[in-house]
Amino acid sequence: MEDANVVFPLDRLQELEKEGIIGELAPDAYSFIGACSQIRLKKKTAPGWVKMLKEKQPDAILLAPV
Repeated sequence: MEDANVVFPLDRLQELEKEGIIGELAPDAYSFIGACSQIRLKKKTAPGWVKMLKEKQPDAILLAPV
């Protein structure tokens, strides 16, 4: 509860970007709650996210499991 960056390290990534350690971050960031239907996530949600992210052609994607 004290540090949201433990589960979604967006502030840390923005700091690394500002320091020039990493390149430019995408303007969007995504998250989902783990206590959801894993079957629905795997079969419906994830394929849509994969398609959307591929269309944006990022150099890298960071997955931060908690």
